Amino acid sequence: MAQQASLVQEGVDRINEAFKSIDSEFQRVQKGLSKRRQAIEKQLTKNRKSVERQSRKEVDRLRAEFRKNPIVKRAESVRNDINKQLESGMDNILGVFQIPSKSDMSRIDRKLNALGRRIKEIETVRKPAHKPKSAQAS
Repeated sequence: MAQQASLVQEGVDRINEAFKSIDSEFQRVQKGLSKRRQAIEKQLTKNRKSVERQSRKEVDRLRAEFRKNPIVKRAESVRNDINKQLESGMDNILGVFQIPSKSDMSRIDRKLNALGRRIKEIETVRKPAHKPKSAQAS
């Protein structure tokens, strides 16, 4: 019976040792996987940045080529001419209805701001010289 108990105890001890080794092995594998994941992330970031740089260069090259195209040059010229004509037409319409344009409003706004500053300057200069009589009596 004692022999049987020692066999059972040996079996239990071996199982406990196996569990301990499984736990340490699991932690070792987990650390290894973590290091591999970090290395892969680093490599992916490096590759992404490289692809972004190459893509930007290619886009810039294509833009330059596109702008050299005579059809694109002509389209830009036509667009600029149309913009000028629209602005001129809009100024004419605003003039007919006597509505100030945005530039007219900006100019008027600047003048009003300048006048407001001048008025404040004049008021600050005159205030100390002209005190009310009630303030002088006290």
